[in-house]
Amino acid sequence: MFKMIKEVCVEMGDPFQFIKRNCLILVYSAIICFVLWGMTFAVIPPKVAKARQGPATTDLQALAMLDLNAPGMEQVKAAAQANDLAAVKRSYLEYRRLVSTAKWLVMPDSRPARAAAAGDPASDPAGDRICAHLIQNSVYHSAPKFVPMGQEFNWTFNPASRTDPAYTNEWTYCTIGRTPFWKTLADAYWKTGNEKYAGEWVAQLEDFAAKNPVNARLAPGEPSLWRSLDASERMKDSWPYAYYHFLNSPAFTPEDQWIFLRLLNDHAQLLRRALEKPDRTGNWVTSECFGLYTIGVLFPELKEAPLWRALAMSRLTQELDRTVPPDGFEAELTPSYQYDSLNSYTGPLRLAKLNHLAVPKEFYAKLLAMYQAPVLMMDQSGRDVPTNDSAYMDVTGKAREGMELLGNDPLLEWAVSGGKAGRQPPDSTMLPYAGFYAMRGGWKKDDVFLFFRGGPPGIGHQHEDMLEVVLRAWNKTLLLDPGTYSYDHSDWRRFTTGTASHNTIIVDGKWQHRGPGKGPVSEPVHNQWVTSPFFDYVAATYDGGYQQNVYDPTREFAPEKWVGDLDRSISHTRRVLFLKPYYVLVLDTLDGTGSHTFDAHFHLDAPAAYLDTETQAAFSRNTGDVQLALYPLARDHLTAEIIQGQKEPLLGWFPDQHRTIPTVRYRKQQEAPAVFATFLYPYRGREPEFAAQPAAVESTGLWAQQIRTSLEQAEVVIATDNTAKDFSLNSQQLGLLQARAAGMVIRTPEARKDAGPMLGGWLLSAYQDRQWNFTLDLPAAIMWSEQPGELFIYNAGSQSCRLKITAPFFREVTLAPQTWTHVTGKAAEPVSQPPQWFTPLDSAPAAPNLAK
Repeated sequence: MFKMIKEVCVEMGDPFQFIKRNCLILVYSAIICFVLWGMTFAVIPPKVAKARQGPATTDLQALAMLDLNAPGMEQVKAAAQANDLAAVKRSYLEYRRLVSTAKWLVMPDSRPARAAAAGDPASDPAGDRICAHLIQNSVYHSAPKFVPMGQEFNWTFNPASRTDPAYTNEWTYCTIGRTPFWKTLADAYWKTGNEKYAGEWVAQLEDFAAKNPVNARLAPGEPSLWRSLDASERMKDSWPYAYYHFLNSPAFTPEDQWIFLRLLNDHAQLLRRALEKPDRTGNWVTSECFGLYTIGVLFPELKEAPLWRALAMSRLTQELDRTVPPDGFEAELTPSYQYDSLNSYTGPLRLAKLNHLAVPKEFYAKLLAMYQAPVLMMDQSGRDVPTNDSAYMDVTGKAREGMELLGNDPLLEWAVSGGKAGRQPPDSTMLPYAGFYAMRGGWKKDDVFLFFRGGPPGIGHQHEDMLEVVLRAWNKTLLLDPGTYSYDHSDWRRFTTGTASHNTIIVDGKWQHRGPGKGPVSEPVHNQWVTSPFFDYVAATYDGGYQQNVYDPTREFAPEKWVGDLDRSISHTRRVLFLKPYYVLVLDTLDGTGSHTFDAHFHLDAPAAYLDTETQAAFSRNTGDVQLALYPLARDHLTAEIIQGQKEPLLGWFPDQHRTIPTVRYRKQQEAPAVFATFLYPYRGREPEFAAQPAAVESTGLWAQQIRTSLEQAEVVIATDNTAKDFSLNSQQLGLLQARAAGMVIRTPEARKDAGPMLGGWLLSAYQDRQWNFTLDLPAAIMWSEQPGELFIYNAGSQSCRLKITAPFFREVTLAPQTWTHVTGKAAEPVSQPPQWFTPLDSAPAAPNLAK
């Protein structure tokens, strides 16, 4: 039968005329194939019989795909007209090697010259491992570093048992299905010139085609090598990389080129069908676009190539509008996937530039915003907080990539140059659609960095972690985010994504449960947010409900079940006040009804911690001198405990490393409402001086505290419902004062106590003390320093406001936004360099290390 089919192919001229002339022969051949297939299936177990030999695209379909009238395809066309399929294959390989003008990132002519090696052909250890079918393990903690895939290369082998909670199909999908090891073979070939690496790649290509047809029927639960995401990853990365490294190798024959072509079409049709579903969105879609666009660019001699490019570019443009809001952070709200999605946009852009193809103009502005957003959120070392399923990302390196692709941008230039050029962003920044807040004492590596999450969950990779805080100081993480974990069946995975592993609050042992992300964000958050040289303040509320979450080992990626009713009786509002540049106050209110157990978790990135049983303060015990103290200020009903390495339920772990860490748990069992107030004090050396007590404030709905440290005396007043209130405060620093505001801060630095206090407030419209009396024409965020007869005042808002002073003199002044103004009885002038009230963190005194 196969001999007959070969003869039919040789006789073939124009494929469409051939089909018309030889319809009867094809029908008989199909009947014979069907009968033989049925006989085979009847005698071979289904697990073996399911895998047909070769790609799904047939020789006839492959030939019909080619545009024989494309420039340079003359010899291929002549061979086809001569009914010589073998000649078609030879001519097509010659076209691909010598004539095709399609360009990829690395082309055969860019192969570096190799110095002559004495003796046997050179070898490469990494390439030799791939030849031995030893594949690097980047998935499993317990498996060996290199996993043997068998002499015949078992594409579906997984080193973990299905009964192992650590089992994950990500091994098949990513480690094997995306064939990253083909790049290792390609590098070994160019490095050594040894044809054994080319021969191994060709053998694996043929083996993949024979064992893994796109239309294979899989046993229930068996992972596919043909998920559209993995197919796109092959097409945009490892396959073109290998193809252009091995294209000129004698081991790559016309028959292998033909197999590659047929597999390309299998990929293209799979990706096309996926992209024709308009409601799908997210990083799968953008990756599919990149993969399909790559095929269409690198193989323009295929008839459908223009259609593939157009479909891919159309969907990419649609996804930019759909998933990237104005602040530039992609809808998954995951830094790793931010850059993964970026790659799916910038990859086609690079290919378009190389091949002189047009790209929609809107690409450039949105891509620039996507590169800028992580810069605004990064810490002073150039890394992002690994929210959702993210790893730590090198933001400055990615910024360099953005500049190379999109041209000079002042913000990216600043990040790339380490602050030596470009435009420095503000010390504290936020992304209004992501609901991400980054508060900094400055941009030096030693300065305090505080991250707060007060927005939507994101799509696809969300963690139940709203209102979490992450803290760094002196270039060290003190409170951590758990980041990501292997997408497996384990309780570690469940713990990583759940509320308990984040620095926020759980209720009655129940976790936050917002449900799947509701799609891309179309509106900004409306949280209170103030940033100034004196303090930063943000407040946000979680009211999505709490639900019992239990481990379900039968599920991968999300091995969990939500049981019982969603409890919406409690809402959690967190207010974060960063007293620049030293420390942070976290004020939590749990409003609602009923009696509950409230647990506030703080996960210390330290090997140990110590609890003062008298004050309930907790202190990290890092090996160096950088530490964190946590002081609870609202101690009614409060119990404190440090939990480390607890296995049931999991708590006190950094999960990805299986490393025990101290988790400080502050618990209250009481009727709602409940209040937690925690003062986070980074320090070096011995434990810092700290004292606090309630402040004497007259009004309702206010939380007020007097705080004293070795660095300053401070008083804080915060409205617990986030609205402006009239109140009076008997201040230890200023005496009796009155104000209308949603919050106020009064601070007197120890180093400048003779100069008097600094004051600030938000939603402030009126203020009076023994010296000064003024009002504002609209509620505003301002800060000021009082001196006899003069006022240094800063408008921290985004719009101008009118200041009316009635004592100690009368004057009306317009305060420009983000501007200091010096006001006296005679004049009001802008000030470019205001006094420095607080000593920078890296200059603050550090005591000897007297760890307990």
